[in-house]
Order: sequence, then structure tokens, then C-alpha cells
Amino acid sequence: MKLKTIISITLLLLLALTAPAAADTDIRPTVVVDYSMEPAVLMPGDTGTITISIENMANGEIYVKEDDKTFDMNAYIASIALGGNDDIEILNKEHTDIGLLGPRDTIKLAFNIRAKETAENGVHFLTMELVGGSDMNDLNYNIPVKIDGRNLKLIMATMPTTVMNEISTIELDIINTRPNEVSNVIIKPEGENVSFNPAEIFVGNIPASNKSTVEITLNTMASSSGPKNISFTASFFNGDNYHVSEKEETEINVVGQPSLIFTSIEVTKIGNRYSFIGDINNFGTTDAKNVLVSVAGSEDITPMQPYANYFVGTLEADDFSSFELSARVLSPDIKEIPILIEFRDTDNVYSSVTGYIDLETTSAPEGGDKETPIWMWGIIAIITIAIAGVIAYSWKNRKTAEVEEAEDPDEEESDDNDNYDEADEVED
Repeated sequence: MKLKTIISITLLLLLALTAPAAADTDIRPTVVVDYSMEPAVLMPGDTGTITISIENMANGEIYVKEDDKTFDMNAYIASIALGGNDDIEILNKEHTDIGLLGPRDTIKLAFNIRAKETAENGVHFLTMELVGGSDMNDLNYNIPVKIDGRNLKLIMATMPTTVMNEISTIELDIINTRPNEVSNVIIKPEGENVSFNPAEIFVGNIPASNKSTVEITLNTMASSSGPKNISFTASFFNGDNYHVSEKEETEINVVGQPSLIFTSIEVTKIGNRYSFIGDINNFGTTDAKNVLVSVAGSEDITPMQPYANYFVGTLEADDFSSFELSARVLSPDIKEIPILIEFRDTDNVYSSVTGYIDLETTSAPEGGDKETPIWMWGIIAIITIAIAGVIAYSWKNRKTAEVEEAEDPDEEESDDNDNYDEADEVED
């Protein structure tokens, strides 16, 4: 938005009473001169435009009769010139043959100026000279032009000094210390062995003595450990003049530790099949969305269903969730299982990191350390058959004994009857 400074210069050209009589009064038009500056305040080296507006304030007809005399209300302007000084150069110095300006008519004339690179801060005056034609008087007037070399200032509002292999959010304040509005402000972050999202941030216009705050995502997922230099610059336009602020620099330290980590891991082994139960923790400062953990397959590692991967969902900062995975390991040389952790950051940008589960800490093994050999299964089968035979044989003998016992009472009863008969005969 233009900051328009208006200075009204009223040229009262009701001049020259040539005689004391009213019939000799000379009636002339009234001219008002305004001006505007774009940009409102220049920086050293800037170009700008001064627009001078001339309006004929006369009312009514072009010709006015007074005491049997006719007066011309047109304002005739021969030329308008603008003069510079040691700090400001006038690129087009004069407009000539402007001509007649009728009642209530307005004409606008533009002058291009440039502040020299060596121009000092402050108010500088340019001389405007209006030359009137016919009976109009000339006019000289000083037009003030401000020069101010102040730039945008960048302040890191929230900048961590130490980060992990993570995605974090930083805030940057852009302060317009200038006395006029600047436009098309763009922030560009840069860093060593780090990345930013977005790569550039469009801020737009910032009014005078105001600030704007932007959030920038800092990605150190793939960064190596150690100190990293990062910086920010702001580009903007003052009018049609492109400028870049001074670079704001800082240093952060990267710790080689992912923010998503495993804890409370339990590893169970059955032959060459492993199952993993544990927690995944978000140790970072921002939320991780759509978290998915998967066994990273290879030639010697095969993910197994139903837990080849496990969807965790959103992990807020300082939050955790349980998971379960399973895999088959085909080589005794494998000492750890790579686990791929995939997620989206707060800007929905895809990211991933690989964690590892140590197989050397296998807890509560079930079924031994190795699979049962085939020959062992044969021995087990023979023993099982032998035991079954012994059981069957014992069961058969038991049945036979029960049958014999069932028959003996009849024989004893028969013997008792015989003995009874013999006794009766003796008595007789």
C-alpha cells in the first residue's frame, strides 16, 4: 500500500489590481499542487517515483464575465522541473509544454529519482519549479525525500541448541525496523548437513515497525553427529527495489540418536522363528503421525505374518505405544534384526529411520535353541510305539485276569454242593 504524502500548494493567482476601480480587477484560476512518493522512504541505491498532481480549482465556466470583461479560467502551465542534490539524482528532470488545464481538471506528472549509494540517512529536499504561461506566475517549492538504510532484522524465537536425529520445529521472527512497509518478504534457511521444509517461506508484506513469525521444520534425521552451522536470510522489495537482509547465523549440536526408540523388548525364539514384543517411544519434540514399524527383509531375514509389520498410528511427543513383530532368521550369523520405522511429520512429509533389535538378548526361549532333528523324531516315534505296546499288553492281561476271576465263583459253588451231598450220605 502506498504511503502518500500530500503537500497542497495553493497558487492564488488573483494578482495585480492595475487600478482601484472594481472594473480593473484581474480574475485568474487557482491551481493546487500535490505530490506522492513511491516508495515512501528510499534506501541508499533505491530508485523511486515522485508523482506531482496539478489541479485547476476554478469553478464554473471556462470564461467568466465581470464588469463587461471576460476572464479566461484556464490555467496554462509551460513546464515543471525537478532539481536534485548531492544525495539524490533526478533521472527525468523536466516536463515541458504541458498546456492548458481547464476548471476542475487535473494532470499528473511523474519524475524518476535515484538515491545514491553514498546517500546519508535523513530528509533531503528537491526543488520543484513550475513555470506558468501567459499571465501566470512561476512557483518554486522544496519537496522532501526521506532516505533510511535500515533493513529487516531476523530473531530466532525458538531455536534448540542440541537436537537428535529427528524432525523439530523452529520459530523465526521477521521484524521490519523501517519507517515504511516492505513487500514480498521471503525467508531462506540454509544449513550444513541438515534440511529444511519448506526450502523457502513466503511471508508477504510487513508494515512499518511490525513483525511476522514463521515456523520452519528442521530435519536432522540423516545428519551426522557434531556441530552444524545454520543461517537465515530475508529478501524483500522496497517499492520496486530488491534487497536482501544480513545473514543471521547460529550453531546447533546434533546427537546421533533417533527420537523414535525401542524399549522393553522381549524376544522369543522357536527354532529359527523369532517374535518381538515391546514399546516404541517418541523421545522428540514434535508429533510423529502414521507410524508404521516393519521387519526389514533381506536374504537371511524373512518377515512373517501376522506381524510382518505393525501400525502404531500417531505418537505425540513424550508418548509411547506397544507393537509386535515376527520374522524367520535363516543364518546363524545374524545378530540383530533391522526394524524400519516409517512416519509423517507435522507437515505430512514422509520420513523413515531404521532401528535394531539385538538377538543376543533372547529372553525366555521356548523349544530350545535349535530345531529338533529328523532322527530324533524317529526315536521319539519308536519310544512312543513301544510305550503304547506295553500299555496295550498290560491292558490285555488285566482283562484276562478279570475274566478268570469272574469264572471261579461258579466252580467253588459246585464243589460246595458236592461236599454237601457226601455229608448227607454219611449221616444216612
